[in-house]
Amino acid sequence: MSKQNKTVLFLFINGPHHVYHLILPALRFSALKNEMETIFISGNPLNTKIINDTKKITGLNNFTLIDIPLPLRYRIKNYKNRLYPPVYTRIKKVIKYLRNANAIISTSHNFPEYLSKYEIKKPTLIYLYHGTGTRAYGFEPSLKEFDHILIPGQYHKDRLIKSFPVKDGQLEMVGVPKLDWMKIKKSKSQRLFNNDNPIFYYNPHWEIEFSSYLKWKDVILEFFKQKKFYNLIFSPHPLIQHLSKKTGYELNEKNIVEDNILVDLESDQCLDGTYTSMADVYIGDISSMVTEWVMQKPRPCIFINAHNVNWKGNDDYYMWRFGKVVNELKEFEDAVKKSTHHNDFEKIQKKLKNEFIYSSDKSSSDLCARFIETKLSIPSK
Repeated sequence: MSKQNKTVLFLFINGPHHVYHLILPALRFSALKNEMETIFISGNPLNTKIINDTKKITGLNNFTLIDIPLPLRYRIKNYKNRLYPPVYTRIKKVIKYLRNANAIISTSHNFPEYLSKYEIKKPTLIYLYHGTGTRAYGFEPSLKEFDHILIPGQYHKDRLIKSFPVKDGQLEMVGVPKLDWMKIKKSKSQRLFNNDNPIFYYNPHWEIEFSSYLKWKDVILEFFKQKKFYNLIFSPHPLIQHLSKKTGYELNEKNIVEDNILVDLESDQCLDGTYTSMADVYIGDISSMVTEWVMQKPRPCIFINAHNVNWKGNDDYYMWRFGKVVNELKEFEDAVKKSTHHNDFEKIQKKLKNEFIYSSDKSSSDLCARFIETKLSIPSK
């Protein structure tokens, strides 16, 4: 079989928040000396930029990049606030590559459905988690359609086994490759505010039915407008902006100009670890970003229970054990004040590392790359 028929595809066709999890495993695999051709497929210019930037940083470039052109409407600035096209439109453009691949590595839960639609059965399918959340979404039975699932650690392994019949060798603990990326990209000299006041990072989730965004954004912004001795990074998941027209809400915070408030709805810093590394207190709801926060170093967390969820004992809200959960403004004010003096949850946060994130003497990205090579039985040169 010729080399061009022995291909491993890494799919970067979701949003850029997926890319940071997959890019280093993909590059590490491309650097292995074997008979496979490594192909990266990018679905939009944002993803392509991250790929190329990381290639320059690492010096790893032994891959072929297929850059799917944008539809014309997406070349219009601020088209419906959309940042990139839907995944299904990207799939249609690369069917021939998918059909001929020996293996495909994806961060998209429902990717097997797309392949089934086009009756593609040949490739080995490998799923890599694009976060470490604890909601039911991350343990859907549909994941069983992947041949292999690369998981962060023991918590995910145990819960997946409870969620559906797991096949022998289907689950592999690899840690969190995005943490590798953050180590090589992290900036130590950047300054976000012209003062040394405590920095709070508000990071609501994008799914409105679970998020604190619509119910609490004005409350939080007004609070920090009044409390000039605190700084606020107001940076929800970029899908908040991406889905705003479809969901029908306004992004009025774009117009805020305050010395102590930084509003960021779509830059690289929303996702690349800049804010999780530089802030002092995390404010969120159900985002798995809190894992990155705690993994870098234990710090105070405030979780907003915007929908009055009975969360105690609910695995979907497991992460709320690692910070103060607030239900109303008075509790929020007290939690903010206390968080600047002490982290009451430091001890339990430290336990998170062993429970959630597998570690070894190899990097997470190297573990992913070697696992893929081993499972495909590729002879090294």
